[in-house]
Amino acid sequence: MKKIAVVAREKAFAQTIEEDLNQYFADYAQIHSYSLQEIERLTQLEEECVVMSALTTFQAVQPKMKESASIQVLSFALGKENLVPLYQVPTDQKVLIANVDYKMCMQVAAQIYEAGYHGFHFIPYYGDEENRDMSIKVALTPNELKMVPPGMEQVINIGERPVDPSCIVELAGKLGIEDIFSSPSAKKARDSIVASSYSGIDRILGDKLDKHQQMSVLIELIEDAIVITDAGGMIMICNQKAKNLMRGKQEILDVFPIADIIPGIRIEEERDQLVEIEGENIIVTIRPIISGERYSGNIITMKNFEEAEERQHGMRSRIVRMQHEARYDFTDIIGKSEQIQSCISLARKMAQSDSTVLITGESGTGKEVFAQSIHRASGRSRFNFVALNCAAIPEHLLESELFGYEEGAFTGAKKGGKIGYFELAHKGTIFLDEIGEMPLSLQSKILRVLEEKAVARIGSNKLIDIDVRVIAATNRDLWQLTEEKRFREDLYYRLNVLPLEIPPLRQRKGDVFLLLSHMKKQLGKTWELSEEAAKKLEKHPWKGNVRELKNTAEYLSHLDKAFIEITDLPAYIVEKGKENGLRRTGFTRVGEIDCNPFILSQWKDIELFEHILLLLEEAHNEKQKLGRRKLEVLLEEKGFAYTEGEIRTALRKLADGGYIKSQSGRGGSVILGRGEDLLEEIKGLMG
Repeated sequence: MKKIAVVAREKAFAQTIEEDLNQYFADYAQIHSYSLQEIERLTQLEEECVVMSALTTFQAVQPKMKESASIQVLSFALGKENLVPLYQVPTDQKVLIANVDYKMCMQVAAQIYEAGYHGFHFIPYYGDEENRDMSIKVALTPNELKMVPPGMEQVINIGERPVDPSCIVELAGKLGIEDIFSSPSAKKARDSIVASSYSGIDRILGDKLDKHQQMSVLIELIEDAIVITDAGGMIMICNQKAKNLMRGKQEILDVFPIADIIPGIRIEEERDQLVEIEGENIIVTIRPIISGERYSGNIITMKNFEEAEERQHGMRSRIVRMQHEARYDFTDIIGKSEQIQSCISLARKMAQSDSTVLITGESGTGKEVFAQSIHRASGRSRFNFVALNCAAIPEHLLESELFGYEEGAFTGAKKGGKIGYFELAHKGTIFLDEIGEMPLSLQSKILRVLEEKAVARIGSNKLIDIDVRVIAATNRDLWQLTEEKRFREDLYYRLNVLPLEIPPLRQRKGDVFLLLSHMKKQLGKTWELSEEAAKKLEKHPWKGNVRELKNTAEYLSHLDKAFIEITDLPAYIVEKGKENGLRRTGFTRVGEIDCNPFILSQWKDIELFEHILLLLEEAHNEKQKLGRRKLEVLLEEKGFAYTEGEIRTALRKLADGGYIKSQSGRGGSVILGRGEDLLEEIKGLMG
């Protein structure tokens, strides 16, 4: 008897092929199955014929074969059993076909179409995760489950496909076996196959079909809607996607000229045209078919404008390899107080508008949570939510981040240029946090973008139209900044269309313990507060608002105690002496003494100024200068979690007031005489 080796990546797949081949060759040959791993361990394959599941295995198998051995690379048909799961495939959305390579994906798609199932919209997937359309949540696979990408909501496995009869005939010829289909098992196996003696992809691309048939089947595999006309504009062929776009006109597609089906289309124009079909905006692209020098017709591609916009939105995020998504919605805002509920109600109404929102409130009140919630509740929720902290990015980089740049626009510009945040937010929302820290030089450019609804990348004269909803936020008094000529008055009015003020935690009566309970549950803890500890927390001013409360909840959870006494609370809370809603200032209220105006105006951040001045004073005594990054490290070592933006802002305010001198580059900052006086005054107030 002849000997046949079957080789596949996995042993189980090789055994499945072996069982399939035995239906034809059991009386003529001995068949042995091998995985690639087993092939690597062998010195030589003794079989005179080697059957491979795919050409990709040839490189590993060829060195182990006898020189005289023949090779057969299999193709696979569609069995009747493979058709049963197709009823699960949705017809109203895109579906991934997951297989080992592009050809195998297309082979499965072609065979399904060939079997008469034309209503599916298949997209090949063979491991290219970077370019995958993340909106597709259904995958179909011929038992190649390892190729199915993560995140699928539905996976339809049509099972292993049988070996194509054409391969059986070819293999039998190589082995000198005649009348291979004569046995009862061979006849049964052949009858179970849907396709004829040619595999689907070979029949589509081969010479067995006439050109018109080939074209008809091929355009069904193309993702766009396609119409092909003759030189007179009469429709010759159109795929199912084109018919779906032209609802109500399917019956007349084959007997009318394209101009009668799509009013307003101009066949002679080789450029994108925007037309309306059945109330939908459609982008139409026309390309002539030239045979030799003779014009013989047109290929017309049609895309739904809204779908194209949404796809482009996803591609923009993929280009910069970042996900710009809003994670929070209004259900994530915890609180039953009248103040926070009124704020939520107003924000919900604002979400229905496209007007600019200006969110104000103290640091830690949850301004970005409100911004994300507004986006999620708006009509733009399907598109990007792009957040930018204006205080966290150095001034010289901020413009390129906002507007993007062209290749070669400046030294160090990335090859190919870069998409700006405004472009990324097209059709969605851009959130400009800490807008009060934006340099004056950029404020005028932001104003122009908002008014013209167009942006130009650095190094380009081309304007790019954008449709963006702007939400800005700040913990500063923007009107005061306009009075000080540090914020443009016209930009202030352009931003302050829908003002939303987030109440501080100390004004949200009853919400402290509701929030604590929620945070405790998130941390998986069950500790309880003593009556004395609860009263202390209730009277605490919560200068850091929800952020400070969260820190406290984490601190108490790490104590790993079931009952929290007042002595267990953080020391700075226990030591608060006054119950006037302000921070403790020794034994004197701030308003009762003649205080430096800088201290009064910056009181909510006075601790940060004190720590910075103390470090600069220590450095001065040691004849050193401290840069911003070094300050950040030192503050973190002392247990203070200030952000880079907060430190930069504080340094700028101290420099503007003449308390320190900051130099660009690596010059760092040094404390001045006025700064030493300010530090002594703060020490006196803080006790």
